[in-house]
Amino acid sequence: MNLRRHPTIGVGRSTIEKAVEGELLPVLRSEPGFEAYFAFWDEAGAGVSVSSFADAETAHRSTDAARRWLASHLDFFPSPGEEFSGECFVQEGALRRASGGDDPLPYLLVRILAGVPATQDTRAFVEQRTLPVIARAPGFRAVWMARSDRDADGAAVATFFDGRGEATACHEAAVGLLREGLPTVSVIRVLQGRAVIACVGAS
Repeated sequence: MNLRRHPTIGVGRSTIEKAVEGELLPVLRSEPGFEAYFAFWDEAGAGVSVSSFADAETAHRSTDAARRWLASHLDFFPSPGEEFSGECFVQEGALRRASGGDDPLPYLLVRILAGVPATQDTRAFVEQRTLPVIARAPGFRAVWMARSDRDADGAAVATFFDGRGEATACHEAAVGLLREGLPTVSVIRVLQGRAVIACVGAS
């Protein structure tokens, strides 16, 4: 899973969205291991993207492609961006294939975590306690969980819901469980917003 956040933008949102859909997405989708890409504007106005690939090699190539695209549009994001990458150990739920149509695009809520123990007990707690709470929540569409490949105790959880209310309620329940069962874990950032770009699968 790759996560990118650009805190400031130098042009209109529609200009960036059009360039992503017309220039960056075709490159990402051409990779055999491409699985999904979502982009949204968070509550602070930052541009956020979350993407998933079948293997680490494809994910790394996508990162290189995204950086080349960014280098050709320096006016889009004047300040340095933030990145998270790591292998997904949970991917559950079903997501709609592409933007457009009558069904609203998902509302995303992403938790960035620190202090996550790299133990079998941690994985068991997530799979047996946290995941069922998320997957059975009203409005649930999907969840991706990944451990950071840079920070030994870092992780990210991307949840996809019908709307903000359902996403927030589930977030509060999941954080409550973390406090109970994994007290060393802290939520260092929450990013959320309605997807403006969505692509699932290569077609």
